[in-house]
Amino acid sequence: WYADDGAQLVHLGFSYAHSFRNDAELRFRQRPESHLAARFVDTGDFLANDLDRINPELAIVLGPASLQAEYMRVFVDAPASGDPAFDGWYAYVSYFLTGERRAYKKSSGAFDRVRPKRNFGFGPDAGWGAFEVGARYSKIELDSGDVRGGNLGDTTVGLNWYLNPNMRVMANYVYSARTDGAGSANIYQARFQVAW
Repeated sequence: WYADDGAQLVHLGFSYAHSFRNDAELRFRQRPESHLAARFVDTGDFLANDLDRINPELAIVLGPASLQAEYMRVFVDAPASGDPAFDGWYAYVSYFLTGERRAYKKSSGAFDRVRPKRNFGFGPDAGWGAFEVGARYSKIELDSGDVRGGNLGDTTVGLNWYLNPNMRVMANYVYSARTDGAGSANIYQARFQVAW
């Protein structure tokens, strides 16, 4: 569903993939949502014949507000490990304080760069750019069958400042914790990005 030149839209997606492993070693592991941290969950190597992945996704834009969510489930043919199935998902909400919206390309079915109503700068036509606040929760579950890789949940809050369509500054706080209490991390990170 696409209305008002993309100011209101619903995006639905689904993918499926099959991988032939031929009794090869397989491993799943993940860091908190910062690649500066150590891996918190890890299945270790186990033998697998093949695997099937399903991946539904949803995104909704209602003017300056948006919601996006994605789920992935992997079914592994690994009789020696109890044929495990692993899950991962996230949900993300955001709101533009300055009234912009997430841009969407119908031709590719993907989101495009944000274009501020008034680019940051100095002069009569300049402004402060666009400001977006967001929150995200994600979880990965790697305990299934005879495999005990652990479960990890991440909560993220952030602020994005889009100076113009090619530049943005991001500041995030991430709280990442294993659900069994085996470890947690408080992560503060910022990034300046230039894209052409």
